[in-house]
Amino acid sequence: MEDLNLGMFKSYDIRTKESKLDFQMKKRLVSAVVRYYGEVLKVKSVVICRDARLHVPELAELLRTGMNNVGMDVLINPLPVSTCQFYFTCMKNRGCGAVMLTASHNPMEYVGMKLMAPQVLPLAYGYGPEGGIEKIKSFYLENKPAIYSKVKGRTIVINELENYIDYSMELAGVTPGSLSGLKVMFEFLNGSAGTEEMLAFQKAGADVTARNLVPDGFFPNGDPNPIIETSIAPARKFMQEGNFDLGFCFDGDGDRMDLMDMNGNQIVPGLNMAILMPNLVSIYGGEKKEFYADVKAVPTSLVEIAKAGVNIHIIRNGHSFIKAKLRDNCDKGYFASEEESAHYYVNLPFDSKDFSKGFAAVESTLFFALLTARSFKQKPEAYDRAMEIQERTERVKEWPLYCDGAPEKMPEILEKIEKRMVELGASVTKDMDDGSDLDATLLRFNLPENIGADTDLENTRWSQVALRISRSEDAMARFEVVSNCKEDCLRFNDEIVKITDIYVKSGAARY
Repeated sequence: MEDLNLGMFKSYDIRTKESKLDFQMKKRLVSAVVRYYGEVLKVKSVVICRDARLHVPELAELLRTGMNNVGMDVLINPLPVSTCQFYFTCMKNRGCGAVMLTASHNPMEYVGMKLMAPQVLPLAYGYGPEGGIEKIKSFYLENKPAIYSKVKGRTIVINELENYIDYSMELAGVTPGSLSGLKVMFEFLNGSAGTEEMLAFQKAGADVTARNLVPDGFFPNGDPNPIIETSIAPARKFMQEGNFDLGFCFDGDGDRMDLMDMNGNQIVPGLNMAILMPNLVSIYGGEKKEFYADVKAVPTSLVEIAKAGVNIHIIRNGHSFIKAKLRDNCDKGYFASEEESAHYYVNLPFDSKDFSKGFAAVESTLFFALLTARSFKQKPEAYDRAMEIQERTERVKEWPLYCDGAPEKMPEILEKIEKRMVELGASVTKDMDDGSDLDATLLRFNLPENIGADTDLENTRWSQVALRISRSEDAMARFEVVSNCKEDCLRFNDEIVKITDIYVKSGAARY
């Protein structure tokens, strides 16, 4: 079955190199998606959007005609848009299924799809009606054509850009002109978020400067991933040489938002979320107090977040999983989440003026960028303090081990690392507090299981190690170490490397 490229069916989306999909395989994949939306979801209409990637227009056109041929109406924006604008479009058309054609932060040669059921329900492998992406994979293997309808569906061109900007500004509490005097740098890496961000910040009165604004699927300035230093280094230098208050950096489809201070230093998402938290909590009238934090979130960030009066719950990585958890637990007071890879999640109201109409668990970098800018205007000193806290923390940022030669070895590698850390005194967490699998291993030294506002990190020598197998990349394990002691941070990372070196030298893995 390897020639069918079954590896494109990931845990949270469909993603692959375009070279692994010939035209017949593309038609086969599109037919499977069309069958799922018609036969399983039984929707009458589907929203289709796409980003700037070179190869996604072909898939978008195949999907559009395929959906029309089986009688479904297609609401399509043919222009490149961000995944966050796509989610808002789904919120405005929540009776529809939806497909976003994107490969997020991956290099230019990748293509993919993010999939939604009606009511803005994310589809993942094993999540959604009849298993979501798992069912699409079964249709792909079955390779039966979708049944054409005698009455074709319509194609309706839509564009929610202005509504998305107005909604985001209103919810973030940003009014026209209210960001006057704020000098902001944007790095878009030729992705698809530039139009909405620039228009909104211009409307809000900010002094904005854009880098690599125009969408370009060739991504001439490097992979559209703000955590890759070679891609982001020019923006960092630009910040250092300029006179900016804040810098925002986005990935290819605009659902990652990395934040820089005036010196070009990254402010980790957890600490930014801590600063945003009072304004974020106030949006819900103080009625929502439950927050999901990334398994890799730095303990100092968690303490700061908790000071806003919220309760912290560690969650596994994965876009669709986090959104599903937020959605399922919205009525229990869960309202937001973050991942240290610069993803921000939130339960947004369908109607900004009437919360009784319900919420959608989505990503919205426009909302969070505006809220960040507003928070900076209110308390610029909070960002100085965040950098002071950050500088007191030692961190070996998450790094990968590629096991494409022997992917079956990954659990064994993680098990050996876990065993060694336990020998050194670590406590082990493998489940969320609701009993769900964390799909990672969290190893903590001199830290409590539950970190809150009263947790004393100033007078404790603490460390944290996170291990996981990536669900969005093929055959990749990931490791991260943080500590308030440089010696311990390097020592624990060295212990990991001692074990991974064995597999690298044997040829089972590579760095």
